[in-house]
Amino acid sequence: MKTELTLICHAATHAMKTGRFPTSDDPIEAVDLVMAKRRVVTSAARAARETAALFDDEALIDQSFDDLDYGRWHGRSIRDVHDEDAIGLEAWLSDPFSAPHGGESLEALAGRIMSGYERYAQGGSHMIVTHALALKVTLARVLDAPLESVYAMDFEPLSTLVLTRHDAGWRVRIPAILTSV
Repeated sequence: MKTELTLICHAATHAMKTGRFPTSDDPIEAVDLVMAKRRVVTSAARAARETAALFDDEALIDQSFDDLDYGRWHGRSIRDVHDEDAIGLEAWLSDPFSAPHGGESLEALAGRIMSGYERYAQGGSHMIVTHALALKVTLARVLDAPLESVYAMDFEPLSTLVLTRHDAGWRVRIPAILTSV
């Protein structure tokens, strides 16, 4: 049985545009989209829920797809974190097992995200509204790349990544445009 999961990075927020670590209550900025209906699953974060509502007013919230828990860095500017904890920030940017902020490591995020996908692997088509870092760790895991490779990836707001599965393994398809998925 074929499964297809369309992952979408939530719309832009003020935190994204000002170089701040996100909070779970960041609202999205205005956006106008049209897309075919499909079952929508979303992170619990406000920006993800608002983006999901653009596609489906009854999106299912699944905390497996929440952003990384940034611990005490939530809502702080990257510059401030660097000024106060340059060693911790460097560790976080170079070691996927590191969590100097007291929250979640990239390795823990990858495990949570990939486990979440398994719940939707029984077939059908779903859209999962999540976060850029979730898409990055997904791409690294599916391609069997080192988790540190996420630092060489950039996903714009509303970027999509399609995962398909025909048996045991996930495959990646990157659509040409949002309306082609």
